[in-house]
Amino acid sequence: MTEGLTQGARVIRIVFGILMAVLAQTGLAAAAELTLQRTTALIRATEKTVKDPAGWAADLLDVLHQHGLSPSKENICASIAVIDQESNFVANPVIQGLGRIAEQAMRDKADRVPILGRLGLQFLETKPSKDASYMERIRNARSERDLDLTYRAMVADAAKQSSLGVVVSSGFLNSEIEGKNQIDSIGSMQVSVQFAMGIAKSRRWLPMSLDDDYAVRDELYTRHGGLYYGVLQLLGYDSGYDRKIYRFADYNAGRYSSRNAALQKDIAVLSGQALASDGDLLVYDGQGSPLTRPSSSELALRKILPSMDQKLLRRDLLHEKQYDFTGTQTYNTVREMYLQKTGRKPVFAIIPEIALNSVKIKHTMTTRDFAESVDRKYQACMAKK
Repeated sequence: MTEGLTQGARVIRIVFGILMAVLAQTGLAAAAELTLQRTTALIRATEKTVKDPAGWAADLLDVLHQHGLSPSKENICASIAVIDQESNFVANPVIQGLGRIAEQAMRDKADRVPILGRLGLQFLETKPSKDASYMERIRNARSERDLDLTYRAMVADAAKQSSLGVVVSSGFLNSEIEGKNQIDSIGSMQVSVQFAMGIAKSRRWLPMSLDDDYAVRDELYTRHGGLYYGVLQLLGYDSGYDRKIYRFADYNAGRYSSRNAALQKDIAVLSGQALASDGDLLVYDGQGSPLTRPSSSELALRKILPSMDQKLLRRDLLHEKQYDFTGTQTYNTVREMYLQKTGRKPVFAIIPEIALNSVKIKHTMTTRDFAESVDRKYQACMAKK
């Protein structure tokens, strides 16, 4: 009887082991969820000078829950790595020399249009008063929020002077106002304002007023708000990637840029044309809307797919910022042609080659630099017991 029970237990263990292996392969095995205490410890270990690590941990776990994302070590370490890279765990980070850099940028722009430039600088130096001018506020700016609020004050002043206050506040000019606001990434995770605005608009049925736009920006400057939108931007989409580094590159360059950059490489090989591997198959305006003007990638696709209807090609390319682009005729035809020509299976993703330019970046930096730096932090976090 004892021997029978032992054999039965052995069989159960084997069956259970096989079941767990199958679940792990299919992604159904639940990842261990981290506690507040463990998350706090990982944050403290990553950034020694962090203030209120338990508060950061609580907010991080809360936003993961709100977005329906698992508080797994993988998700938490990915978030921690981006936060540390972007701000060292500061909700509204101070940027050394920001005022001086911003003023010089304004003067450089003015020099390119001498007459209008001089008028613009005069306005900045004298309005709303010489003693408290916009330029003085720019000179004294220490954070992105300081510059953002200065720009908002200028918009309000211009609206008042032109008697367009009602029109401006109603939201009819939001796109124009946002398009000229140079503060386009905000907070502890340097979230894309355009991304956050898109999420906020998708959750409303009424158009957003200018105050609604400003409310989103204000939320991004807070610890919880920055994490709310940042974690969603980083983790809130199916990517298909086998390594986190491509997701980190996407965070910097835009969703699916790593996948699309790989396809651009395939297109370049097939067409014999040199193409930028920037992850954009279309040309976009400042608000992220595709232009009708064809990109170099689209022109190269027309060359290697001469029999394909151009309207169908364009319709497929309009899905490039979505997961389902991999199911389009264009995507699959290019990869099949690459395999046939080279005898090699095309890679799914590569890091986009993009040079980054910003007053916030002191040294030459690329999307690759960003992704690799974040990935090192991620790997270090994952290695902690």
